[in-house]
Order: sequence, then C-alpha cells, then structure tokens
Amino acid sequence: MRTGNLTTWLLRGTYPRLYVPIVAIILLVTGVRYHYLLAAETDEALQQASTELRRASDPLLLRLAAMPTPDADTVTSVLTEGLAQAAPGVASMKWQVAGQPTIEVTAPPRPAVAPPWFAGWLDLPAPVQQSGLTLAGGTSGRLTVTAHPQPLADQVWATVMVQARISALNIFTILFLLTLLLRANARMLQRLAQATDAFRQGYLSTRMEVTGTLESRAMAETFNDMAGKVQSLVLSLHETQRQQSEQLHFTRQLIDALPLPVFVRHADGTYLDTNRAWQRLFQSQPGADGATGASLPAELAPERSARIASAHNNEIRIHPPHQPPLDMAYYEAAFTSTSGVLAGTIGTLVDVTERKRAQEALRSEKERAEVTLASIGDGVITTDLSGRIETINEAAQLMTGFTAEQALGRQLDEVFRLHEEPASRTASAAAERGTQPGVLQQVTYEVLIHRSGERYAIEYTAAAIREGTGHAVGCVLVFRDVTETRNLRHQISWHARHDALTGLYNRAALAEKLTHALFVARNQQLLLGVCMLDLDHFQAVNDTFGQRVGDRLLKEVARRLGAFITTHDAVARMGGDEFVLLLGEQPDVSAIEARVAVLMQQLAAPYAIDDRMVNITVSIGVAVFPQDDANPDTLLRHADQAMCQAKSFGRNQLHMFDVQHDHAVQTQHTRQTRVARALHAGELVLHYQPKVNLRTGEIIGLEALLRWQHPQEGLLGPQHVLPLVDDTELLVELGEWVLRQALAQMRQWTDAGMTWEVSVNIAAPHFHRPNFVQRLKDILHTCPEVSPTRLELEILESAALEDMQYMRHMMQSCQALGVRFALDDFGTGFSSLSYLKRLPAETIKIDQSFVRGILEDGDDLTLVKAIVALAAAFHRHVVAEGVETAEHCAKLLELGCERAQGYGVARPMPAGDVLPWARDHAARYAARAVQEAARRPASA
Repeated sequence: MRTGNLTTWLLRGTYPRLYVPIVAIILLVTGVRYHYLLAAETDEALQQASTELRRASDPLLLRLAAMPTPDADTVTSVLTEGLAQAAPGVASMKWQVAGQPTIEVTAPPRPAVAPPWFAGWLDLPAPVQQSGLTLAGGTSGRLTVTAHPQPLADQVWATVMVQARISALNIFTILFLLTLLLRANARMLQRLAQATDAFRQGYLSTRMEVTGTLESRAMAETFNDMAGKVQSLVLSLHETQRQQSEQLHFTRQLIDALPLPVFVRHADGTYLDTNRAWQRLFQSQPGADGATGASLPAELAPERSARIASAHNNEIRIHPPHQPPLDMAYYEAAFTSTSGVLAGTIGTLVDVTERKRAQEALRSEKERAEVTLASIGDGVITTDLSGRIETINEAAQLMTGFTAEQALGRQLDEVFRLHEEPASRTASAAAERGTQPGVLQQVTYEVLIHRSGERYAIEYTAAAIREGTGHAVGCVLVFRDVTETRNLRHQISWHARHDALTGLYNRAALAEKLTHALFVARNQQLLLGVCMLDLDHFQAVNDTFGQRVGDRLLKEVARRLGAFITTHDAVARMGGDEFVLLLGEQPDVSAIEARVAVLMQQLAAPYAIDDRMVNITVSIGVAVFPQDDANPDTLLRHADQAMCQAKSFGRNQLHMFDVQHDHAVQTQHTRQTRVARALHAGELVLHYQPKVNLRTGEIIGLEALLRWQHPQEGLLGPQHVLPLVDDTELLVELGEWVLRQALAQMRQWTDAGMTWEVSVNIAAPHFHRPNFVQRLKDILHTCPEVSPTRLELEILESAALEDMQYMRHMMQSCQALGVRFALDDFGTGFSSLSYLKRLPAETIKIDQSFVRGILEDGDDLTLVKAIVALAAAFHRHVVAEGVETAEHCAKLLELGCERAQGYGVARPMPAGDVLPWARDHAARYAARAVQEAARRPASA
C-alpha cells in the first residue's frame, strides 16, 4: 500500500519527483558542512587550550625562578595557588627537579556537558604545556601543565548544537515550503482535471475559479479563455446549422415563388427538381423524392439544351400539354459543389411569344418610317437609347459623308461629329426630358464636320422617341445646312466688336473682356495686369512717312501683340496709337513685370514697311488687380496715368501704378518727418526703469527707455516711434541721441555719488553700421567722467543670431572699449548652447512673457528655471523682466534668479524722479530688514 502511494505521489509531476533529490542534496550539504565545522571548532578549541596553558604556566615559572631554594611545601602551595587561578580547563600541574621528588597538584574533574559518545568520537588528546627553568643552584626544573579534554569537547558540542538548531530550522522551512508547493500543484491539477471532465461531458459553461497561486491563476485564465472560445465556436456552429436550414427552406420557397419555370439537372443528365411554375406549365407532379419524372420537352434533352443556351438566338418553340405552341427563350447556368466540381445545371424558360409579335409589328412600322424619312429634305438620324444609329436618311448621308451601311450600328458621335459639344450629350438630354409629344424643341446651332473634313454650319433639334406608355426608346435628330446664314451673322458680329484697321478688339469688346477677367482673377485669387501701351513719337512717323505707313505700322504692332498674348490674355486698340493689354492669371507682380519687359523688347525691334525700316518704342503703364481693387473704368484710368508717368520718365519705360504703395509712401514719409521734428524739438525724452537685487534690495542699474512727449496725444511709448524710423538714417540718429542722453544723465548721477550702470537698447540696423564702434568711441569721449564699464548695450536675441560671426566681432570690439552687453528677450529666438557660448554677452534678460506666467504656467516655470541654470553654467548674470508682484519676486528667488525689473519693482520714471525713488526704496528695504530681524528671535 505504501509502495503504491509513493508511486502515485512520484507520478504526479516534476515537482514531486524533485522532492527526493532535494532532500538528498540537503543531507549531503549538511554532512559536508558539519564535517568542516567540527574540524574547525576542534582546532580552535585546541588553540585556546594551548593559550590558556601558556597563560597559566608563565606566572608560575616566574615565581618559582624567584625562589632561592624552594622546598616541597612551598612549591605545592605555589602550584595549588596557580591551579586555582588557572582556567577551569586545567587538569593538573607537575613540578620536576633533578634529584628531587616530583610535585603534582590535580584539579577535581568537572561535570561533562557533551555526551560520552561525542567526546569519544572526537577523541581529543589532553593538551600539555611543558616549560623548563634553570634554578639558582644551577639545577634545572620542568613545569608540566596538563588540560582536561572534556571541556574542549563540551565547547565543540555547544557550537555544534547551536548550528544544528539553525540547520534544522532551515531544513524544516525548505521542506515545509516544498510541501506547500507540491500540495498547491496537486490541487491545481485536480481542479483542472475536474473542469476538463465537466467540459468533456458537454457542460460548455464550465469555468475554473481564478484563485490560488500565480501559476494556478494563469492556468485558470488560460483554461477559461480556451473554454470560452470553444463554447463560442460550438454555439456559432449551431447557429450556422440553423441558418443553413432556414436558408434552404427560404431558397425552396423562393424558387417556387418565381413565375418562370425552373428545373435542376444533375451532371449526369438526370433531372433533380423543378419549381411549381414548371409543374403548372407541363402539368407534371414531383415524385416522392422531389424529382419531376420524365415529362419534359424533347427540346431540352441534355444533348440539345447546352447548344440552345450558348447560341446567339436561344429561342425554342415548345408544345405544352393542352396549350398552343409557345416561343420560349432558354437560359442555362452551371452550379458546382463546395469543392468546385461541376454538380449540374439550372435551366429556366422565358415566354417571348408576345415580344416576337411586337417585334414583327415594329419591323413593319420601321419600314414605313424609312420610306417617309427618305422623302424629307432635312437630315434625319434616329438612335436607340445607347446612342447607336438605327436609321439615317439620304440628306443626312450627304451632310455627314457616311452611307447607310456605314452608319447603321455606329455610335452617333462617330457619324454626326460636331465641333464643340458631342451630339450624344444633346441626344441623351433630349431622351431624358419629360416633354409632351408635339411640343417644339429648342433649335441648337453648331458646326458639323463632314467625313472629308469639310465643315457645315447647321441648326438641329433633338427629340425623344417614345412608346405608347411614354417611355423613351431612342432619339431623333433633324438638322439642316445654315452655313451662309451663319457666315453673314458672324461678319456683322465681328465688325461690332473689332477694330477695322488692326482686327483687334475695340473698346466695347475690351469692356466685356475686362469685366470677365476681373471675375476670373477674383475667383481664382490670381493677379490681372491691365497694361496701357502708347507708341512713342508715332505722330512723327505719320508726318515723316505718311498715314499709309502709319496704318501699316499699327497693323504690324497689332500682329506682334496678337502673337504675344496667351489664351488667358486679351489685347484691344483704344484708338490712335493706344493699345490695352490684359495679362490674366498671373501669380505675382514680378511675373507681370517680366512679361511686359519681354513685350517691350519685341515691340522695339525694327519694322520692315515697304522698302524702309521703321524704329519705334512703347511706353507702358500697368495697374494690377486686385492690389488696385477698382472698377474697370478706374483700372483703365490708373493704367493711363501710369503710362503718362512712364512717358514723363523719358519714354520707352514701364511704370507700375499702386495706390496703396503711393499712399503708404506719403503717409510713412509724413510720419518720419514728424518724428524727426520731434527729435529736433526736444519732444523725445528718456525714462529709466530700475533693476534691483531681490535678495539684498541693492539697485544694480537702470534701463533707459524712449518716450515721446507728444504735444497733443501726451506721453507715448517707443511703439509710436521706432516702427516709423526702421531701416532709415533717422534710426541711427535717434540711437546716438539716446546714447548721449544716457551718458549725460549718468554723469549727473555720478556727481550725486550714484555709480549705477545704465543699459541702452540698440536696434539691429544701427548696430550693423560699419562705423558703429568708432561712433560709440566718440560718444564715450564726450563724457570722460563716466566709466565705459557702466554702460550696457542691450541687443535682441533674434538680431544677434542673424549674423553670428559679425555680431561676435562687433561685440568684442565694443567690449575692448569697456562696454558690456546684455541679450534682451532671451528665449524668444532660436536659443541654443552654441549661440550662448559664442556670444560674449555678460547678461541674459529673460523675456517678460515667460516671467509673468511662472506662477500658473508650468511650461513658463520650466523655461525660466532652465534659463537661470543655463546662465549659471556659462557664468552669466541673469535679469528677469516683467516682474509685477511680490509672488513673482519670491518665486524668482526660489529659482535662483536674484536680479529683476518690472512694475513690481518700479515703473519707468523720468530721470528727476530716480534719486527720490532710490532713497525711498532704501528706506523701505531697511525697515523690512529690521522687521525680519525682530521676528527671528521671537520665532526662535
């Protein structure tokens, strides 16, 4: 029984099989460990015993050596006393002198702790310590100290027992955990077996409870997932079987409901089934298995039905029982099994008796219509709904060049070829219109292209051919030759829109073209160039060579203009020697200028008239729409004004008329003049905004800011001045004025004992002037009392990055004079470590847009923190702009930024208010320091 249980237990899995090897390994490791432990403990006990023996014998030797002639009693007393003071493990002391009796003192034995078998197994020898001594009389003595082996065995036994308890606990823990693992594995396998058996018996909803160890949970989840998928597949299979059954039932009902007779035949030729319509037609009854028997027409025998179905005319005549003969169309289709093998055919019959009767009647009617159409003088073509020609009369054959045999069956567009729009589109539209019969159709004018290529102007109408029910079955086209009438009409229309001399558009046609070109340019968002051309010194040509040569010259100019234009352009003669050119769908003004330049070169080439060469140039004025968003008449007037301006420049010129630019130039010039007058009239002033150390309250400097004390509008900021003077000489003059004013003010503060630094903003165009360094040096020499190191120039980061090498050279040249630099609005440009490394600026100013958001915007806070760290890494000062509240100051100090400026420190103020503000600021900060000092002891 026990052998069977062990076998069952070992066959449960890998873990039970590993149980025995694990126990054997534990026992083997424990035996090896204790073998070496006993050896080490024995050696250590012997060494300790040897030490104790030396410690006990050395004092006795000294005492015995000090005695002149020790007697036996004295030696016994000394030995007894030494034995009492010795370690407990000393068993005896023996004194031997040559020629004298041996004196030995023995300690009583101690009780043993270790079991006798352990002491006997260790077999420890009794440690002995012998020491020799030469006495005063010249004799030698020997002291022998012996230790008892039992205490050594007791010491080793104590150590072994401690380690045995620890080993027993470890082994028990390992075996306990291994047993728990085996039991958990057994329970998991048992649960899996139970769930599998239930699932195998058909209980598809069986699921394992997800509990236990991680392995048990993983196995339960895997089993549940597999069981769910299998259950879904089984349910899906059942649903598919049910649907197949319903589909078969539905298919049978559908086939029986069809009005057409249908039969199914096996691949071997035997009939499998028919529907009810077939049974009613041939009066047959299905057998017990659903087959129809043999009551089928001989025409549908297997050897004949395939040929009938594949023939072009698949019609047969059948003779149903007790019915007149019927004309039927036979259709057959093969069907295959699921493996793709031919399983049989499905055949059906369609009654076409009435259709054949109608076709016969229609054929007779068609013959009568063809005789009628042949007697009509206009061209007549009829088509079916697909656009294929059914009839064409003799007049139509003459105008198209196609005979009836060639035209019948062709598409209408192949025979009735029109110049602009395909005839099939008009015919289709006529067939789709729901017009009443007899209503006149709208006449369409077109150009018909004969088969030979000759063209005829025609007028034609298209109407639908309808059945009695009103449904269209085709189309009829009736057309006639109107070439002479159209040519006369075109000639009258041409003279109404063209210049009689040059053949170009006249004023009336130009007005229409210009209106359309404006509409196109506005919709397509492209430019339209309206060009007014005037021949230079044309009157001199008339006076010199006569009017005939002048007219010839105008014609040649018109010919070159006509060859120059594209499909998007137009050209017209306004009268005399003036022409108008419309350049449409232009992408930009430069494209218009380029085309006009090419035109001027072409028109300036010599003209060969009769036997002379005539040279003439042209002056052109251009108005561009929609930049000049005006009406057509205004655009022509603006182009004419620009042309007159081109003539005033010396002729053979091009001038672009731009209302906005002209107005902007005048307005900008007026404003620049006003700023220059304000500068020379003393209306421009400097205000100063302090920069302080937030931690110490020290004023480290001020920034000079430009203001305009306008007589009417009051105090204005730099945004009302600097944009008006950008990229002008006035900008340089204004920048040098600011430098002189700032240095003069610094000199006054120096006299008052204030050695503050002042920073001045320098515009990029001013800083890039080649003589900037020399001019700065001259300005510094005007105030020798002010050290150049107290002047700081602020340049925008974006301006500094435009030309890095040039900017670095200029900054180093200015720093050679003692001037320092600050990068303003840092972080708004393309900041990078390489830029900061290459630009030798001493100070970085954080843009106020980032500083204002550090209290609520995490991105701004991160950016400011990064800039402060970056400045510290490159040993740069950092100043925060836009500080507005005490909370901003506290947050900046927390981030390590101690220098700041903004409304939270002080607003920009006139120079006269700086010293009073500085005294008040120092007093406020001193009072705040006293209050904080007073609070510290109280809080402490």
